Amino acid sequence: MSDDPIDDADLRKFIQKERRRLQRISEAERQLLIEQRIREAFTQELAEEREESERAAEIYSEEVVRDPGKERERARDTAKSAALLLIMLLLILLLIAAATGRTDILQFPGPRSTATLQPILTPDQGFHNNALLSTPIAQQPPPQISGLFSAYYYAHDGPNIFGAAISPQLVENGQIVQWFQRARLEYWPNLAPQGYDVQGSLIGARYIDEEKIQFPTQLPFISQERVRYFRETGHGLSDRFLDFWNTHDGMRVLGFPISDQLQEKLQDQTIHTVQYFERGRLEYHPENDAGHQMQLGLLGQRLYANPDKAKIIVPPTKVPLPPSAVPTPVPPPPLQ
Repeated sequence: MSDDPIDDADLRKFIQKERRRLQRISEAERQLLIEQRIREAFTQELAEEREESERAAEIYSEEVVRDPGKERERARDTAKSAALLLIMLLLILLLIAAATGRTDILQFPGPRSTATLQPILTPDQGFHNNALLSTPIAQQPPPQISGLFSAYYYAHDGPNIFGAAISPQLVENGQIVQWFQRARLEYWPNLAPQGYDVQGSLIGARYIDEEKIQFPTQLPFISQERVRYFRETGHGLSDRFLDFWNTHDGMRVLGFPISDQLQEKLQDQTIHTVQYFERGRLEYHPENDAGHQMQLGLLGQRLYANPDKAKIIVPPTKVPLPPSAVPTPVPPPPLQ
């Protein structure tokens, strides 16, 4: 190695030459890598196209080989097998019915008849008491209004107030009663001299008791023309509810109010303004004509045959009276 000093200019030229050489090498390697990636992607795309072509060719070959005549023949064979299986199942069921005497195993749509044991008179006047004779089910007529309740019913516009009868005259807990859609009438013969032999049952109070609903009471107030307070139950009546109570023998038909006006979702799934009384529920139906907007609820029907949970919207606080009937508070008693 020469001990001569290296010229700085020569050193810089050497370094720049080497740098350019390295750059050329790096650029060539990058170009080779890019070309390799392109070849791999192109090869993969060709492979996928080849697989797709093979699948299409396979499907086409299957369609070419398929014979429509054979397809129809296979479909007919399948239908015959299914029909034969269904017939075998029906025969098995008929054999079971014949062996067990159960004629209701196989039921078909349409009117049905009930099998009842009735004697059949044969030509030789003999009776076969164990023969089955099919008789159609007779449609039951609607219950008739009992003679004990008919006078009271029609005197109080029963078809509109109490609704149709839904039971015959019954004896419940020793009491003669009859259920209607909107009421339950009771017969009290010992009160006939006073004219109270027929009274409505306390189905409103019974319904509220079964539903375990407690209504907040009103603060006492002085009754006025459009509002009335009932100390007996701590509730008030106002506006159209008070008008109905006054014009429809409210004490006998409805009794005392046991709630104030509130909102409840009725069976028509619509929220209505209602008020509960001892003997029923009074409802406001603004969608009806003027003569039928106030009507009793179907508590008789719900308690007799179709009990249901009430959907009452009761605020947990004191229920205010309507703005059109603001009561005057009762002044407190003087201090002793």
